[in-house]
Amino acid sequence: MAQRSDEPHTPPHAALSILVVRSGGFAGISQQWRVDVQDDAEEWLELVRACPWGAVGQDAASRDRFVWRIEAHLPHTVRRASVPDAHLVGPWRVLVERVQEAEQEAEPGA
Repeated sequence: MAQRSDEPHTPPHAALSILVVRSGGFAGISQQWRVDVQDDAEEWLELVRACPWGAVGQDAASRDRFVWRIEAHLPHTVRRASVPDAHLVGPWRVLVERVQEAEQEAEPGA
Protein backbone atom coordinates (compact mmCIF):
# COMPACT_ATOMS: atom_id res chain seq x y z
CA MET A 1 0.00 0.00 0.00
CA ALA A 2 1.39 3.40 -1.00
CA GLN A 3 2.04 5.96 1.69
CA ARG A 4 0.04 9.17 1.36
CA SER A 5 2.12 12.30 0.93
CA ASP A 6 0.58 13.92 4.04
CA GLU A 7 1.51 10.96 6.28
CA PRO A 8 4.79 11.21 8.18
CA HIS A 9 7.57 9.08 6.76
CA THR A 10 8.61 6.27 9.06
CA PRO A 11 11.53 4.08 8.10
CA PRO A 12 10.93 0.34 7.99
CA HIS A 13 11.71 -1.29 11.32
CA ALA A 14 14.29 -4.01 11.52
CA ALA A 15 12.94 -7.48 12.16
CA LEU A 16 15.65 -7.75 14.80
CA SER A 17 18.86 -6.04 15.82
CA ILE A 18 21.94 -7.37 17.53
CA LEU A 19 24.45 -5.27 19.45
CA VAL A 20 27.88 -6.52 20.49
CA VAL A 21 30.10 -4.44 22.78
CA ARG A 22 33.61 -5.57 23.70
CA SER A 23 34.99 -3.82 26.75
CA GLY A 24 37.79 -4.26 29.22
CA GLY A 25 41.21 -5.50 28.45
CA PHE A 26 44.36 -3.84 29.70
CA ALA A 27 43.48 -0.40 28.24
CA GLY A 28 39.76 -0.64 29.06
CA ILE A 29 38.72 0.55 25.60
CA SER A 30 35.25 -0.39 24.32
CA GLN A 31 34.35 -1.23 20.76
CA GLN A 32 30.91 -2.04 19.39
CA TRP A 33 29.28 -3.61 16.38
CA ARG A 34 25.60 -3.64 15.42
CA VAL A 35 23.45 -5.23 12.80
CA ASP A 36 19.83 -4.33 12.02
CA VAL A 37 18.28 -7.24 10.18
CA GLN A 38 15.43 -6.77 7.75
CA ASP A 39 15.86 -9.56 5.26
CA ASP A 40 17.43 -12.89 6.26
CA ALA A 41 15.90 -12.68 9.77
CA GLU A 42 15.36 -16.44 10.11
CA GLU A 43 19.07 -17.14 9.63
CA TRP A 44 19.90 -14.59 12.33
CA LEU A 45 17.20 -15.95 14.66
CA GLU A 46 18.80 -19.39 14.40
CA LEU A 47 22.16 -17.90 15.45
CA VAL A 48 20.51 -16.13 18.42
CA ARG A 49 18.58 -19.24 19.50
CA ALA A 50 21.76 -21.36 19.42
CA CYS A 51 23.39 -19.24 22.15
CA PRO A 52 23.07 -20.43 25.77
CA TRP A 53 21.58 -17.18 27.13
CA GLY A 54 20.79 -18.65 30.53
CA ALA A 55 24.10 -20.43 31.02
CA VAL A 56 26.89 -17.88 30.66
CA GLY A 57 30.02 -18.82 32.56
CA GLN A 58 31.82 -16.50 34.99
CA ASP A 59 35.51 -15.70 34.83
CA ALA A 60 36.42 -13.76 37.99
CA ALA A 61 40.14 -14.47 37.62
CA SER A 62 40.51 -12.48 34.40
CA ARG A 63 40.10 -8.81 35.29
CA ASP A 64 42.26 -7.59 32.40
CA ARG A 65 40.50 -9.61 29.73
CA PHE A 66 37.69 -8.60 27.45
CA VAL A 67 34.01 -8.95 28.31
CA TRP A 68 31.47 -9.15 25.51
CA ARG A 69 28.02 -7.62 26.08
CA ILE A 70 25.58 -9.11 23.60
CA GLU A 71 22.03 -7.88 23.12
CA ALA A 72 19.53 -9.39 20.72
CA HIS A 73 16.47 -7.21 20.20
CA LEU A 74 13.84 -9.60 18.88
CA PRO A 75 10.28 -8.72 17.83
CA HIS A 76 8.77 -9.44 21.27
CA THR A 77 11.72 -9.71 23.64
CA VAL A 78 15.28 -8.60 24.34
CA ARG A 79 17.97 -11.08 25.30
CA ARG A 80 21.12 -9.87 27.06
CA ALA A 81 24.30 -11.55 28.20
CA SER A 82 27.76 -10.56 29.39
CA VAL A 83 30.19 -13.17 28.18
CA PRO A 84 33.78 -13.30 29.48
CA ASP A 85 36.34 -13.57 26.70
CA ALA A 86 37.33 -17.08 27.83
CA HIS A 87 33.70 -18.20 27.31
CA LEU A 88 33.24 -16.64 23.85
CA VAL A 89 33.21 -20.02 22.11
CA GLY A 90 30.81 -22.06 20.00
CA PRO A 91 27.53 -20.28 19.20
CA TRP A 92 28.64 -17.10 21.01
CA ARG A 93 31.71 -16.75 18.81
CA VAL A 94 29.72 -17.52 15.66
CA LEU A 95 27.15 -14.83 16.52
CA VAL A 96 29.77 -12.20 17.40
CA GLU A 97 31.84 -12.85 14.27
CA ARG A 98 28.73 -12.73 12.07
CA VAL A 99 27.69 -9.36 13.55
CA GLN A 100 31.22 -8.02 13.03
CA GLU A 101 31.23 -9.24 9.41
CA ALA A 102 27.77 -7.81 8.69
CA GLU A 103 28.73 -4.37 10.00
CA GLN A 104 31.94 -4.40 8.00
CA GLU A 105 30.03 -5.35 4.83
CA ALA A 106 27.57 -2.50 5.43
CA GLU A 107 30.28 0.17 5.79
CA PRO A 108 30.77 2.41 2.74
CA GLY A 109 33.78 1.37 0.71
CA ALA A 110 33.83 -2.14 2.16
